[in-house]
Amino acid sequence: MSPNRIVLITGANRGIGFAILQALALRSPSDHYLLGCRDLLKGEAAIQELRKLGITSPIEPIQIDVTSDDSLRAAVQTVDSKFGHLDVLVNNAGAAVIPSAPDFSDYRSAFSAVYDTNVTSVAITLQLFLPLLRKSPSGIVINVSSERGSLGISSSGKMPPTVSIPYSISKTALNALTLEMAKFPENQDVQFQVVGPGH
Repeated sequence: MSPNRIVLITGANRGIGFAILQALALRSPSDHYLLGCRDLLKGEAAIQELRKLGITSPIEPIQIDVTSDDSLRAAVQTVDSKFGHLDVLVNNAGAAVIPSAPDFSDYRSAFSAVYDTNVTSVAITLQLFLPLLRKSPSGIVINVSSERGSLGISSSGKMPPTVSIPYSISKTALNALTLEMAKFPENQDVQFQVVGPGH
C-alpha cells in the first residue's frame, strides 16, 4: 500500500471508531487520518486522547453526520478541496436500538432509526465518496459489520438470541450492500471489505 494515504473513519470520536483509528495509526503512522464526528469539539477532544496514547500521525477532525445528506455533501467537498481524493473510507458510524415496549409500539421507530443509520446512510455515504475513492491508486472501503449480520453464523446455533433484532438485521443488509456495490464496473478498482470487530 502506498504511504501517506488519506483515511476517513466515521464515528471515530469514541468506541470502536476511536479504537480503529488508534490501531491504524499505530500500524501505519505516516497516513493522514480524518476523524469523522458530528461534534467538532468532541473530535478535538478525541484527538487529544489519541495524543496521550502516543499517536503521532497527522489527524484532523471532520464534521460528518451520516444521517444528514447536507453534512455528507459538505464533508465530501472538504475532502475534495483539501486532498482531491480519498484512499480509505471506514464506515463505522452506527446505531443499535433495543425495542422494549410490551405492546411493540416502539418497533417501527427502532427499526427505522437503526436501518437508516446502519444501511441507508452507509449507502449514501458510499455513493457520495466513491468518486474520490476512484481517484485513489488503491481505494478501499471498509464497512464495519458484525457476526450478527452473518446468516451462516446466526443459523449455526453457536450464538444466543440477539438483544437487538433491528441491529442484527441491519448488519445483514449492510453485508449485502457491500457485495452489491462491489459489482458495479466503475468500482472495479476499489476494494470492498466487511469487518466484524467483535463484541
